[in-house]
Amino acid sequence: MLRVLSICSGVGMLDLGLRLAINARTVCYVEREIPSVKILAARMEDGTLDAAPVWSDLTTFDGRPWRGLVDIVAGG
Repeated sequence: MLRVLSICSGVGMLDLGLRLAINARTVCYVEREIPSVKILAARMEDGTLDAAPVWSDLTTFDGRPWRGLVDIVAGG
């Protein structure tokens, strides 16, 4: 299964599409808009999206720890 790092995730529709199309699993979301984060959290809770941490600021997100742990960086 491919692992996805999702930046500018929005409400997770790209992540859901990748999950359905290529059996990918999102391992981290980066999203700063609170309404979108609330929807991401609700979709993770109901199982529509993969449960994963949400980072709130792309400008302070350090991708180095994810090097070698993800196969796809997807951005909305």
